[in-house]
Amino acid sequence: MRVTGGNLKGFQLNSGFATHVRPSTDFMREGIFNFLMHEKGIENASVLDLFSGSGIVSLEFLSRDAGSVLSVDADIKNVKFQQRIKKELKLDTWEIAKDDVFRFLNNNERMFDLIFADPPYDLPNIQNLTKMAYQFLNVGGIFIFEHKPELVLTQDFKWKKQYGHASCSIFVREN
Repeated sequence: MRVTGGNLKGFQLNSGFATHVRPSTDFMREGIFNFLMHEKGIENASVLDLFSGSGIVSLEFLSRDAGSVLSVDADIKNVKFQQRIKKELKLDTWEIAKDDVFRFLNNNERMFDLIFADPPYDLPNIQNLTKMAYQFLNVGGIFIFEHKPELVLTQDFKWKKQYGHASCSIFVREN
């Protein structure tokens, strides 16, 4: 698994994260980041990466000059893996939090320009995530939610893109 663009392009992630993690494919990440670069831009954006797993999506944002990235994951193995990469690459704008995503969102007071979530596909009440995350977007902010294609969402999305056996629904905060 490698970073697909930006100043960290080609950086390889070796194993070391939890075995239950299902990282977004290179193909999907390339599509998402091409979309973001053309739709909004990433430079100096504040980013929240929920269910951050291996940290590959956070690295993609950092590689493209996001202003700050906050990664949230409940698994200590994933958090330690990300912290090791942060230290190795000297990524001072990467904040890593070990927390349950729903608990984090219930206690969060920060706002973000971009939010990405790649939860376990079988997570109970996964549909609630869209409404919970959306409230922490700045006006004009984008929320990208990776999920099974057959998942029925209760909130209207602006775009939906399918990448093989996964879909990304994209929400934009208008006001």
